[in-house]
Amino acid sequence: MPLFFGGLRRLPGQEKFFTSFKRWLSGQNVFRQMGLGAALCLILAVTAFAFFGGNACAVIVGGRVVAIADNEKNARKALGELVELKSEQAGRALAVGEKVSYRGIRVNKDEVSDMGTLKEILDNTLSFRTTGTAVIVNGDTKIILKQKDDAQKLLDWIKSVYPVEPDDQVNIKETVEIAEVPAPVNDLLDLEDAKKLVLLGTSKIQQYTVKEGDTLEDISAASNINLEQLLAANPGMDPDRLSIGQVLNLSKEEPLITVVATRQETVQEEIPYQVEVKKDDNLFLGEKKVVRKGVPGQRTVTYRITRENGLEAGREVCEQNITSEAITEVVVKGSQTMLASRGGSAHLSWPCSGSIVSPFGIRDGRMHEGIDLDAGYGSPVISSAGGTVIATGWEGGYGKEVEVSHGSGVVTRYAHLSSINVSTGQQVDRGQVIGLVGATGNATGPHLHFEVIVGGQQRNPVNFLP
Repeated sequence: MPLFFGGLRRLPGQEKFFTSFKRWLSGQNVFRQMGLGAALCLILAVTAFAFFGGNACAVIVGGRVVAIADNEKNARKALGELVELKSEQAGRALAVGEKVSYRGIRVNKDEVSDMGTLKEILDNTLSFRTTGTAVIVNGDTKIILKQKDDAQKLLDWIKSVYPVEPDDQVNIKETVEIAEVPAPVNDLLDLEDAKKLVLLGTSKIQQYTVKEGDTLEDISAASNINLEQLLAANPGMDPDRLSIGQVLNLSKEEPLITVVATRQETVQEEIPYQVEVKKDDNLFLGEKKVVRKGVPGQRTVTYRITRENGLEAGREVCEQNITSEAITEVVVKGSQTMLASRGGSAHLSWPCSGSIVSPFGIRDGRMHEGIDLDAGYGSPVISSAGGTVIATGWEGGYGKEVEVSHGSGVVTRYAHLSSINVSTGQQVDRGQVIGLVGATGNATGPHLHFEVIVGGQQRNPVNFLP
């Protein structure tokens, strides 16, 4: 029997079959249990199956046939040459990412691929893996570099990107590790692409070229990127000095690594004074007086300042020494509600300088419901008492006007203004400028029309003025 098998010419892929079959025969009593003729028939049948079971070799990847080679030797040769070519192109040794197996198969001749086609099929089907250097951030692999030394270069570079003071302590906020890992060759980055990825969170960067008239705020609004992100994407940029043709990186992504710079800084600064407000029944509502002027204090304070990616993220007081205490300002405000009586009293201030040129009463057969004060165009108009602005804008023959409510149903109206300095709902104090004298509406020249309205009825303003 050894002579029989030893004299057979092996075909590619049949060596394992013969070895296993001989091992099985040696453990059996085949020739004792059957005649020599029967045993010979068995051997010939098995040999025929081994020799004539297939005329080609199927290349199997992931459990499916992807190509047909004329024999296993050529299939293996095609894969080996492809791996060698890919390794040369990558500049490093590569390995096939998938399991590749081979099986004899019977097919028509025209189904067999030549070496060139076989390599092309395998190139399109297989992935190629190698060993790269991973930058692992908080346990997640974020970047895989081609060159081992580039990982440390990348971390050193990101620490130097953002401006720092000489005494800053610079660290990375996240937990960062460097490790060798297997990876698809297409996932490997060179150092320059890795810099973009770690800085902007993406390797694809949108850019903008500064044009004449551009401001950083305009670019921020147009690109829908907040100002802090824009500054972080362009470290070292002076936001106050953009130049035409300057190229800015635009990115909404967050950096993969946060560079934290901390330092202590001692400064002299003011301590803001407090304001104490008291009520005074001798003053009308809206009036106020400063009884004691506030004075800021002074202190020497040491801060621990923290900046993340160049932007201040925190300021903690480490130590302070107060050199002078702040003096509280004391203000009294009127609480007396204005009461309108038939006899009147001097509860209101004159709204502008100038004499009365048209009094309250019948004028040209019609009721003149206020007084007209002679004043130059653009002269300031003040609120006659403290209160709330309840109307502003154009009002028919009054032109531009302001109405202020003073409580207790008392309202003052200021008409024919050239401009308005307050808005509806605003609180105003006695003497606060609310507009400028003009000649809008039904006016023959610049003057102020002034009305006092009590309970919805116009009253003679003179009765309320000193």
